[in-house]
Amino acid sequence: MLDLVGNSTILDSLRMLRRSGRACLAGWLGGLAPIADFNPLLQMASGVYLTFFGSFVFGTPGFPLSDVPLQQIVRDVAAGRLEAKPSRVFRFDEIREAHRVMEANEAGGKMVVVHD
Repeated sequence: MLDLVGNSTILDSLRMLRRSGRACLAGWLGGLAPIADFNPLLQMASGVYLTFFGSFVFGTPGFPLSDVPLQQIVRDVAAGRLEAKPSRVFRFDEIREAHRVMEANEAGGKMVVVHD
């Protein structure tokens, strides 16, 4: 489970996992407020892993960009081993509609805005 929203949704994400499931908190779109009354013993299934990733470490000595297998990811997407299709693609002149869809919680996945 890759949770890009953050603290406001991580408990919901954790409820979806079962033994050996993994959750990575990698975004803070929902804010950085503390998770109220977080109790891993009661709110995580036994054997579940929780970690976090901060993009601010990219390019540092502890996390060099060369550690990210970007070319392999591209090959896996091209071969159909990874699904990377956006739910919606908007032209730049449709950016208002993209924001409306996002704010109305109608995105249904990742959206992309392209500039011609």
